Amino acid sequence: MVDSANSYLLVGSYGVGIHCLRYAADGTLSPVSVVDIADPSYVVYDDARGVLTAVVEQEPDGRVASARFSVADGSSDVRDQTASGGAAPCHLASHPDGTALFVANYTSGTVGVFPLDAEGRVTGTEPAQVIQHSGSGPRADRQEGPHAHQVVVSPSGRWVLAVDLGTDSVYVYEYSAGRLAAHSVVALPGGSGPRHLAFHGSGRYFYLLNEVSCTVAVCSWDEAAGTGEAGPEVQSRAEADRGKSDRTWCAAIRVSADDRFLYVSNRIDDTIAVFSIDSDGAALEPVEVVPAGGAWPRDIVLSPDGTLLFSANQHSDLITVFRVDAGTGRLTPVGTPYSVKSPASLLPIAG
Repeated sequence: MVDSANSYLLVGSYGVGIHCLRYAADGTLSPVSVVDIADPSYVVYDDARGVLTAVVEQEPDGRVASARFSVADGSSDVRDQTASGGAAPCHLASHPDGTALFVANYTSGTVGVFPLDAEGRVTGTEPAQVIQHSGSGPRADRQEGPHAHQVVVSPSGRWVLAVDLGTDSVYVYEYSAGRLAAHSVVALPGGSGPRHLAFHGSGRYFYLLNEVSCTVAVCSWDEAAGTGEAGPEVQSRAEADRGKSDRTWCAAIRVSADDRFLYVSNRIDDTIAVFSIDSDGAALEPVEVVPAGGAWPRDIVLSPDGTLLFSANQHSDLITVFRVDAGTGRLTPVGTPYSVKSPASLLPIAG
């Protein structure tokens, strides 16, 4: 169960810094501190070294900022910011061995690679490597060029997967000695517009959320070979809304810690969809679609114990909380919505 004395939630936002909140077992959220970084739309935290790093999602030149951060007293020391290697950086991931950070720059369609120092902080004034994606998709309004939207490190740490909405692709890179090398590509149907993916705990599948087509693709994955293949798709929205799927933008995708359920947020219609994960990870079955409790749920995340789900509702400046039924995966609103200006990402951490 949630330990309310040591359970915290980092909230990346637009314009107002990184908020650290405490959450209780009943879903109550309360303020702790704010780290002064502008437009930190996505955040990672190195618990062992007490360092948080965020992308500064700005154009034309995005940045990456790191800071030592103490949950206990809220103190932080934001270091000089580093160029992200492109425009509008929207996602980042750190390597499990603590040696490198990877950043997805949306507008420019690039991936930046950054070495980390012994303290776990970004070094230098620019990336050590920048990879430029190329190509486009059939949706001229959304896919006129490459748009790197997420970077994910594979279960073994050998591969880095870069999801590109503009080119309907997931690019697989091999990571070695601080650099990435192109290895393989997982291709999606034209007009899918992939945004984010989440791995199944077995490492044999990942689930890819397609923002433009409003689908979730079950993708097979071979960790040894570093190759994947897109498979069956399910709609991310309720049956009654499928005819309007061109008017919704999916956002976040999360797998429960026990690998039994999958959660997806849908913007514009402001819902969260729940799926059961069947056939040892190879299939998804719809469970329910519920209101997110706010407008434009840009991110959702589960508490580490799986009892709570949080939703960052960007356009209504609210974080809402749901109780998760351990047996069915269904969601029930709990607590009082918490007000944060333009919340964009959520990250539970321990105190």
